[in-house]
Amino acid sequence: MLPTNAIMRGDRSLTSLKAGTTVEIVTRGDKTVTIRYKGQTGTIPVSALSASGHPAAVVTTPVAKAVPAPALTPTPRKSLVVDNPQSTYGNLVKKAETNAAKHEDNLVRPADQVTDDNPSK
Repeated sequence: MLPTNAIMRGDRSLTSLKAGTTVEIVTRGDKTVTIRYKGQTGTIPVSALSASGHPAAVVTTPVAKAVPAPALTPTPRKSLVVDNPQSTYGNLVKKAETNAAKHEDNLVRPADQVTDDNPSK
């Protein structure tokens, strides 16, 4: 958990991390720490890990956890927008989701059933 606000420098982006954000420490250097936050890897200064500006004495890295096997049944997709969007952008996204679902139902699933082809994800 970060005690102070920090800026994570990624490959082509900067991400602002607020104090109290939980991050995974990948590696430590003299002046920077490589962290992973929401799937992105980047670096922050060591001073961001301690409130006093000195390197923290106790910083734990998470232990690798066993990943369960992926479920074979597809999970229903959750809509990115509300049911009745009020903006033009929301209406466009909702229409695109509806069209993609119709395409999936009309063309993709019947073709998969006929060819007995279930692609792994």
